[in-house]
Amino acid sequence: MTQFEDTYQLEIAEAYPEDEGVYTFVASNSVGQVTSTATLKLEESHWHVSSSVSLKEESIGQKPTFIQPISSCRVRSGESVRFQARVFGMPKPKIQWFHNQQLMLPTKDLVFHFDESTGTAILIIVDAFLEHAGQYSCKARNSAGETTCTATLTVTAEGKGLPGKEEKEEEE
Repeated sequence: MTQFEDTYQLEIAEAYPEDEGVYTFVASNSVGQVTSTATLKLEESHWHVSSSVSLKEESIGQKPTFIQPISSCRVRSGESVRFQARVFGMPKPKIQWFHNQQLMLPTKDLVFHFDESTGTAILIIVDAFLEHAGQYSCKARNSAGETTCTATLTVTAEGKGLPGKEEKEEEE
């Protein structure tokens, strides 16, 4: 077999009847594989066949998709907040959280968790205060692409707002 740039060539210098059959070329890497098949059939006394294959790299996988996006919510100051989303993608996506379009990093008061087996991404704000109010985004990214879902957190001063510990609003 010979290679020139992205072309591979199998050349059979002397072909015999026992060489007849199906030849399959397989190229694989970390993102998948491609195959090409050629059939060698000998006719008369001219027994020379060559076949070449050009390969183009294709992305194999599935862009992440949110099965369950995060939901907007309203809490009183000092209460905890939990944003939860379910996402699917192949390969498994990496998750990033954003507050008002700024990348968030985990701290003792900001807890991130991603369960790869269920695709559940969780952000917990241990004690929400007025400065935590705003837009939250969950970004899922893999080699096939990325997607984002967004929700709004409203934090009311203690004693204000609707009764009950936490009210969830459906995002439109």
